Amino acid sequence: MMSWQDIFKEKLAEMHVTEQWTLQEDDTLKAKALSPHWKEFVQRRALGRFQCSQCCHKWTSAKVLILFHMRQCPGWGIIQMRVFRQECRRCPNPQLEYPEFSLETVERILHNLVVKILQYFYNKPVQSSDLLEVVVDIPVTGPHDSARCEACRLGICNKSRQAPALDTWKAWKALRDAWKALTDADKDRTQHTKSSPAPECVDRECLLDADGSLKRQGSGPHRASTHCPSPCSSNFPWKRCCCIGSSLLFVLAMIIFFVVYFTRM
Repeated sequence: MMSWQDIFKEKLAEMHVTEQWTLQEDDTLKAKALSPHWKEFVQRRALGRFQCSQCCHKWTSAKVLILFHMRQCPGWGIIQMRVFRQECRRCPNPQLEYPEFSLETVERILHNLVVKILQYFYNKPVQSSDLLEVVVDIPVTGPHDSARCEACRLGICNKSRQAPALDTWKAWKALRDAWKALTDADKDRTQHTKSSPAPECVDRECLLDADGSLKRQGSGPHRASTHCPSPCSSNFPWKRCCCIGSSLLFVLAMIIFFVVYFTRM
């Protein structure tokens, strides 16, 4: 099987990078700990296969994380790489184990690495579609075991979840504010309806004479009006409409939450 360095050289040639770049492993590499002129790239969600060195238990993870630090010098460049490990869940005193990757997975990871090199050091415009997704060719069940993941312990895996969590909190806060505004508006409308004085009932058949006495129009007897309808007494179900609208907003917000959560898992 070809080594990472050999595949890396092939990817450089495919993308017409003529300078010499060297790929090295460094288990002491730390995220966001960059010296001047260095750049960082984190490959997330790589599919790796593990085997415990003590009990030979095997497992697969689709969230293996690989950290790259890179720097360009005149005529050449250097890449430092760290593959984060995981522990066996069956052993009482497990050791951190390195994963194994398929050839296709390695090719896609190194393709993405060269794309970032072109972006950082050769001013090539890069779109998100230029980065390849690592193919999961076998079923992976169960949640990510963050307690036995080296990257999670160092807080690197969790950083990728901070942004969707923050977006979810903002969406929930906006939904709560919208709900409060709707309920307040409904209360104000109800209080306004109750506190509005009934319009003064005026007998349209009665007119005020010049001397202040009342006289009636027409020659025949008329019966005084005893009922005056209020223009404010509307039968439109405002409260019901507000409740229905609020419920629809809540359902829409929950749908958006689940879509955002599962697309960023």
